Amino acid sequence: MAAKRSINEADVAELRGLLKDTDAQLVTSEETEAYTKSVRRWSKAAEKPAGACLIPKSAEAISITLKYASEQGLDIAVKGGGHSTAGASSTDGGLLIDLNTHMRTTEVDVEGKTIKVGGGAVWGDVDEALAPYGLATVGGTVSDTGVGGLTFGGGYGWLTVKHGLVVDNLISCTVVLADGSIVKASNDEYQDLFWALRGAGQNFGVGIEFEFRTHETGDLWAGFMMFAPTSDIIKKAVEACNDIFTPDADGNSKATGKAASAFGFVRPPPAGGQVLFFVAALYHGSEEDGKELFKGVVALEPLMSTMATMPYAKANKLMDLPIGARVSIKGAGFELPVRGDFVVSVLEAYAKFTDETPDAMGSQIMWELVDPAKLVAVTNSDTAFANRGRHFNVAVAPLWWDEKNDPKCRQWSRDVALLFKKELQRSGAETSENKDGWIGKRGSHGATMVYGNYDRKYLLQSAFLYSSLLRDMLTSDRI
Repeated sequence: MAAKRSINEADVAELRGLLKDTDAQLVTSEETEAYTKSVRRWSKAAEKPAGACLIPKSAEAISITLKYASEQGLDIAVKGGGHSTAGASSTDGGLLIDLNTHMRTTEVDVEGKTIKVGGGAVWGDVDEALAPYGLATVGGTVSDTGVGGLTFGGGYGWLTVKHGLVVDNLISCTVVLADGSIVKASNDEYQDLFWALRGAGQNFGVGIEFEFRTHETGDLWAGFMMFAPTSDIIKKAVEACNDIFTPDADGNSKATGKAASAFGFVRPPPAGGQVLFFVAALYHGSEEDGKELFKGVVALEPLMSTMATMPYAKANKLMDLPIGARVSIKGAGFELPVRGDFVVSVLEAYAKFTDETPDAMGSQIMWELVDPAKLVAVTNSDTAFANRGRHFNVAVAPLWWDEKNDPKCRQWSRDVALLFKKELQRSGAETSENKDGWIGKRGSHGATMVYGNYDRKYLLQSAFLYSSLLRDMLTSDRI
């Protein structure tokens, strides 16, 4: 397949002519303010200098642009929320489609309990739009994650314990295909495309509008508990989490339908930069019942606690990191029960790295515990997302500020992810690594399960890809 090329002055002139009757902007680095805003990313380390940026207000402009880019073999990237730390929503010299500037919209149907969301929105926009009506939908565990990227990837969130994945709550998606066609996929029309969008959607087009089911959602008991990182406290807290989240013979745990959690290591500024072990808890119910469920953790008497009753929109901001830092998030998988000795060994790697790299003291490692009962109620063949199972995710997230530390910080995240790979192998699991380096159990198709259902996905690419444009997006993991 021929390599995609950068956009040049002739392309810009031609595209501006094609777009003259639309309300879109096509800017280059000469239009400093608009260009700078478009190439800006959640992680500074993911920014790349696009050759030109399309800033659309309508599907028509995107359609014209995609058709031209496909015919001319242009490298293209799409910015939704701009949250990709791997640079998947950026292009070096190519054409960037910036949905975030003008297509960051929400429209709530209170009676129908649905919400329509523009392709440039982030989950915080969705949370805030729904909160006045006591509604919520499954979104990211970080509120400034882009709606499109997370949805197309499947989408875990704190509400997954009650309502499944993001894609399990998706009613329809309006997409611009590579040939410029604008289609609305749902269970009623373009059913095969709708199947593919739910887990492999970044390979099929540009999502410009998403419609989701919403749910009545009351207050949560949520927050962080911070502890001294002693071996004894870590092991007791990990054992308490194992007890809460390990399923019984029927596949249900004490947390099923009620709670999510996370634990790991941070160096928070209020603690003077010292290493702390944390447990985060999000319980759908009263403080009294939440404390009862997490009693094994609460009994360890945290040094600091932010646990409180709060609305979901606030709880979903608990994990937010500073925008504009240099961040890389390396993913890995784990299974229950978690070994306390393994967590202690990861602490050693975290403390050594952050001691030796003061610029990266904002880094963290987090084991996510999202009860999977609702998630596995849908089969791996029902959608393109094929990572459903009783396994969990961990995020290795170096955060730093100085560009010179890029190689060191990224290598550390790879090294730590390999520790999790070895731990999976220790328990007898066969492992694999995808192109982004996400490490997890090997799926039934011989690849990391996060890749999705290959067989049907490739058949659908033949049906829906009218050029090599989005097939290239598959190989480069552009979102």
